[in-house]
Amino acid sequence: MKSLHYMAALFLLCSCTEEIQLDYRPIDPLYVIEGHVSNEGSEVVITGTRDIDDPVLKTGVEVQSVVLSSDNGIKETLTYREDGIYRSLSFIGIPGQTYTLTVIIDGESFTSSSTMPGITEIVSTRMRWEEMMGNDMLHLIVDVCDKADDINYYYYRILRNGKLFKWNVMRDLDSSSNTVQFDISCMNRDKAEKNDPEDYDSILFEGDDITIEVRAIDMKAYDYLFSAKLSGQNHSNPVYDFDGEVLGYFSAYSSTSKSFVFHYSDIED
Repeated sequence: MKSLHYMAALFLLCSCTEEIQLDYRPIDPLYVIEGHVSNEGSEVVITGTRDIDDPVLKTGVEVQSVVLSSDNGIKETLTYREDGIYRSLSFIGIPGQTYTLTVIIDGESFTSSSTMPGITEIVSTRMRWEEMMGNDMLHLIVDVCDKADDINYYYYRILRNGKLFKWNVMRDLDSSSNTVQFDISCMNRDKAEKNDPEDYDSILFEGDDITIEVRAIDMKAYDYLFSAKLSGQNHSNPVYDFDGEVLGYFSAYSSTSKSFVFHYSDIED
């Protein structure tokens, strides 16, 4: 079994649309496109950036056209819902297929393509305390089995009571095994025992509903999300995924998830 151990970075994401909130450097307002095709359906969210000094948060925007297509000839124009959301439950991703998202805004076309990797499955989860630099850290151990040789890049997110708690990406270029182990650092025992309201966003509480989702993504999506992680540290923009000056990314992925109720009694010593 391959074991990958790392500290997960915490970012503020919108749990319903998965819009990534980044600390962009000052630039003229731009559109942000975030599109997904998965084994469960498709969704595109379009919003606008704002100047750092602008106190008004921009809402989602409606554009001229949002079209998804695949290399096997399937094509669908997505219907606008609300708050910049375009969604389709009938456009389902198939592993191995390459998908293209084309968005037309003010007469200008923006495109991005992504190839959907194979299917993954979460086979087990468990928690344990581990000492790190003199502090006990709670780790969530997730064993994932991938069912195809083309899966090398992963994105995970942890939801706590329906809201994003942690997310990160990882790559695994060792094809000798189809089982990957995620070792995710979740919280500090001292902070949990201190129970300071200022730390509530980083603490798991007895009875919390936890969902861990793991996505198999392609290299292009990994590069964007990894650069997004770094951008929160160095105050820069992530790499451009679309052609033209528009922010965001498009990802075709396969997804697996597992939910459980958090109990301190379930933690391994």
